[in-house]
Amino acid sequence: MSKEKISILVADNSQPDIEIIKSTLGNYDDMKYSIDTASSSKDALDKAADNKFDLLLVNQNIQGSQGIKMLQEIIKRKLGMPVIMIVAEGEEKLGVKAMDKGAYDYLTKEEVKTVALNRAIRRAMQRKKLERDIRESVKKLEKLAIRDGLTGLYNHRHFREVLKNEYKKAKRHLQPLSCIMIDLDYFKAVNDNYGHQFGDFVLARSARILKRLVRDTDFVARYGGEEFFIILPNTELQGAFILGERIRNVFANSNFSKDNVSDRITVSAGISSTSDDNVVSDEDLITNVDKALYCAKWRGRNNVCCFEEVESGETISLKEEVKKIEDFHSRLERINENIKETCIESALDILREIESGWDYINEHSVRVSRYAEKLTRKLLLSEEEVNVVKRAALLHDIGMVGINSGILKKKGKLTDKEYVLIKRHSSIGVKIIERTRLFQKELPIILHHHERFDGNGYPHKLRGDVIPYGARILAIAEAYDVMMSNTIYKKAGSSEDAIAEIKVGAGNQFDPDMVNAFVKVINNGAKA
Repeated sequence: MSKEKISILVADNSQPDIEIIKSTLGNYDDMKYSIDTASSSKDALDKAADNKFDLLLVNQNIQGSQGIKMLQEIIKRKLGMPVIMIVAEGEEKLGVKAMDKGAYDYLTKEEVKTVALNRAIRRAMQRKKLERDIRESVKKLEKLAIRDGLTGLYNHRHFREVLKNEYKKAKRHLQPLSCIMIDLDYFKAVNDNYGHQFGDFVLARSARILKRLVRDTDFVARYGGEEFFIILPNTELQGAFILGERIRNVFANSNFSKDNVSDRITVSAGISSTSDDNVVSDEDLITNVDKALYCAKWRGRNNVCCFEEVESGETISLKEEVKKIEDFHSRLERINENIKETCIESALDILREIESGWDYINEHSVRVSRYAEKLTRKLLLSEEEVNVVKRAALLHDIGMVGINSGILKKKGKLTDKEYVLIKRHSSIGVKIIERTRLFQKELPIILHHHERFDGNGYPHKLRGDVIPYGARILAIAEAYDVMMSNTIYKKAGSSEDAIAEIKVGAGNQFDPDMVNAFVKVINNGAKA
């Protein structure tokens, strides 16, 4: 059985007394005492400052100072070291006085020669541990008092205190202060459709996203319900707006998935700053940011609005004007969709002309697009997201045009060098497609559709949720079609075998939640 080790500093200028202490503490099976000595109060204080001792034994008559004065100096320096005072027979009152001043215990010189010394040390160590545990518990309680239990963010009460202090600081130092209030759009529908457990998951993950996007000097709190508040010290309005847009964009491109439930969550954000003309208190910042948030929601949500826009009348207030803009945007979107479809068809036609044997890759891309569409709909993504994934699937292998035809048509096993060249096709495809400036949302899906869920894919070895959502969908759809198709490398397999292989890859090659959804799609009779 290993012995507990306790390091003791003995402050005593009497060598015989020190030898008695060493002898008394030398014969314990469960305890190993390591003893160092100091012959004066100055020497003892210098050694104690290193904070490497568990306990200090002090002779009241230590050279250079009374033991009690030395005790007071240790407490003053906050060394946090238990002290046991040693007094002469008949001077027990000094021992009591030492305990009143902060000593853990006292012993007479006769008691030092007995097991009383060992017992006193053990009691002191137990008390020290108890005090440490109490301090840790108090810290935890203090933390719980200012934290929201679900998200781990600061709670509303603590947020109000911080905002008040930050406002005073900003005014005192003539520095800007900005605030952002964020609301999760249609969050009631999330709870109604998927239950409060999924809603709590969305709130907790939203908190993590916000913490990741702000600076260490910023303050994020849960304002209440599905609303969050960010305090941005020493930040101008423009900086707050940039952060607000970044937050809005990250949410718009994130997927919230738990168990068999998956949904996209957008946010609306209102912004206020001390530069707003009507701000004369921290309460004005809250009032302004709340009005700005209302404006962002009124615009249609998934929007960021500054209070100055509300005040200046820049927001559109007439429904007729809103309808005109929405109609214009809708028509323009339809034109844009038609242009994209035409561009994809033309690109595939060009590839057929410049590369013989391209028909297989084109047919493969069309089938993959259909599988990907069905999986995307199963995952309850929006119509716009479905279309993005479909287009990415049609274009995902376009980079093969930059790979040597001999490698593409080779019937035998590829060499390591040839495989490295093949892996370049996703990067080549992105370089080709990005020149059109039409497929910005599709580019990350095309680039990363060969990443693996375990981080062993290419080109960037992304892992888990860091892989773009659409790329994870495309990876499954493409793998399934490859296993189901005749190629120069192999014959087509059965759907059962392909599904079994994809299940094996769940959690390693593929997103396990998406694999479960894809299996249901295939079992329901999906065909390319």
